[in-house]
Amino acid sequence: METLLFLLPPFVASISILAILVYLGIHVLEREIIFIDIALAQIAAVGSTTAAVFLHLHDHGPVSMLIAFGFTLVAAGFFSAVDRRITQITHEAVIGVAYAIAAAGALFIMGMHSGGHVHLENMLTGSILWAQWPDIFFCLAIFVAVGVFHWKYRKKFITLSENYHDKKLEGRPSAWWDFFFYATMGLVITISVKIAGVLVIFAFLIIPATISAMLASTWKKRLLYGWGIGIVAIILGLWFSFTFDFTCGTSIVAFLGLALITISILKRVKRA
Repeated sequence: METLLFLLPPFVASISILAILVYLGIHVLEREIIFIDIALAQIAAVGSTTAAVFLHLHDHGPVSMLIAFGFTLVAAGFFSAVDRRITQITHEAVIGVAYAIAAAGALFIMGMHSGGHVHLENMLTGSILWAQWPDIFFCLAIFVAVGVFHWKYRKKFITLSENYHDKKLEGRPSAWWDFFFYATMGLVITISVKIAGVLVIFAFLIIPATISAMLASTWKKRLLYGWGIGIVAIILGLWFSFTFDFTCGTSIVAFLGLALITISILKRVKRA
């Protein structure tokens, strides 16, 4: 019982982050912009690092979080604006360049801080095992608000994602809905990266959505598959981390990767 009580906060935190990111991940796969999550997470990290180094603000403080979200909001406007204006290279390439610049900027700013290596480790792997209830409830409130917004306008978001490269959808309305998608996604990432870290967030966004795309074609079934596989990976990851004194975030990512490999092999065997 003591072990269960200890693991309950990270479990609830992981489930909360997984629930919203699986849905966003399906959109990301439909749009074929795989690295948007890690780019936005890295840009948010630049904002929080800037606040920590230059303004001496605590990483998990509200002002630091607002600065980090401000960075992602600027990135959301940039990505939605350049998507249909830059035709020489793909949107994925633009996102990759943005990620590389953001990563270099974060490392440069961290090098100016005496505890930069600690900040780097927290940024990558997070501290989900030590998640506290106030932070979890705050995340839940934000995720519910984003979820309600996407549910209310689901037809617009789904239509845009399913026809993302259709020239007929170009224009001011689609650009605005693009911005709303990136902005809400940036908000989710800014909030959750503080708890889970960049690697876990990227894994939650991409791996369950990828597995669900291999198993189903409808949005409802893909959501259910993604949530189910993610929950199993979280349970096994927390158990492995607690039992063998291993990093919690990387354990969850490892089991998600194992699930992807296993299902890929089973699908290939079935086709054969």
